[in-house]
Amino acid sequence: EAKQQNNSIDQKKSEEKQPDPRFLTTNSDYGRFNPNIHTMPAYYYPIKGGFTQHLGICGMYRNHSLNISNN
Repeated sequence: EAKQQNNSIDQKKSEEKQPDPRFLTTNSDYGRFNPNIHTMPAYYYPIKGGFTQHLGICGMYRNHSLNISNN
């Protein structure tokens, strides 16, 4: 009985429409494997952050104009 249920479940899975491989992303591949010498950068160059350092003090630019258009 259980074997027949497993066979019917496997059959249903095989009948399901598989996604088109042309539209699959590699998002799910990220983090699948442990880092190794071929995937790690050889050097690390930190950025000082001088361009955005002032944004921590005063905040990002905000547009305070009045929006009166009909949406």
